[in-house]
Amino acid sequence: MRWADVDAAAIRHNLGVIREVVGGGVAVMAMVKAGGYGHGDTLAAAAALEGGASWLGVSSAEEALRLRSEGLAGPLLVVGAANPAHLAALVAAGVDLAVWDPDQVAAAAAAGAGTPARLHLKLDSGMGRLGALPGQVPALMAAVERAGTRVLPVGAFTHFADAEDDPAYTLAQDRAFLEAAAALRGRWPGLLLHAANSAAALGLPTTRHDLVRCGIAIYGYAPAAVEGAARLRPAMSLHARVIQVKTVRSGQSVGYGRTWVAQRDTRVAAIAAGYADGVQRAQSNRGSVLVGGARCPIIGRVSMDQLTADVSLVEGVRAGDEAVLFGRQGDGWLGADDVAAAAGTISYEVLCAVSARVPRLEASSAE
Repeated sequence: MRWADVDAAAIRHNLGVIREVVGGGVAVMAMVKAGGYGHGDTLAAAAALEGGASWLGVSSAEEALRLRSEGLAGPLLVVGAANPAHLAALVAAGVDLAVWDPDQVAAAAAAGAGTPARLHLKLDSGMGRLGALPGQVPALMAAVERAGTRVLPVGAFTHFADAEDDPAYTLAQDRAFLEAAAALRGRWPGLLLHAANSAAALGLPTTRHDLVRCGIAIYGYAPAAVEGAARLRPAMSLHARVIQVKTVRSGQSVGYGRTWVAQRDTRVAAIAAGYADGVQRAQSNRGSVLVGGARCPIIGRVSMDQLTADVSLVEGVRAGDEAVLFGRQGDGWLGADDVAAAAGTISYEVLCAVSARVPRLEASSAE
């Protein structure tokens, strides 16, 4: 009754656009955390590698080990805090680890059992979240020195706070990162430097360094003003079946809390998708869906398993018809960014919110 189509060809295409924009001297890490931004981690990772990504990035140990268990080889970085219980398995699987304090370095070194732990040193250049502050870098370096051959420093990286909307702050962050990274590179000249997310990779060339970490762009969304954004292709669409159509008379209400009352006789479709599937409750009386290729307003509250839409302007809607929660239907288009705007959120959340109970079906399209 509900399903998501995921277009691997679109992911491969988007990697091609990104690689063309950033140039051949810059490697691309495809971020496939959070189940590949809701698209399915294994499918997204395989498509990204086929499209030319040379690295994969995840947020947790569990995500990394799952990809390894599915046969995804090659460079793979856990950009977040790795569960200490999984450190030995991560090192054995050749998974790179992010570290930002001496205790993490010591724990990674102890987990290796003869295999050096591959480390990326995380620096806080102004995000205010994870990472060593500039004054803490000497202690981090000293911890790596003490670990000796039990660790292998591979990279140094930072995270931008507002690359989409504040390029001046982003460039200041990048300068702070490079200043801190200079000491690290003085000791380990081969360190890979990486900072740019999708917005910076496509819009701020000086931040690309050795490697860019792209997430949302590989799934088809990026700030409209950045290079190549117009050629990106969204890779996922969310669908559900109409399960009933009825006429609600003027003065009657629809849904929990009676938040919508008909001002006229209205044709209402009940659709088999709700907030348990990833349709934000914030879309109640604000969002829309596609039915028959036309945008139809969501009316009443989105409930756990269903929503209701006004289909009065679409002829012949009946039970069994397809509704599109985001994606294309005929000549109609409703992007995850459009849905996000209605719900007061961002396209990332819309994509990641598609729940595990929604089957992912691999769609096909022209390369």
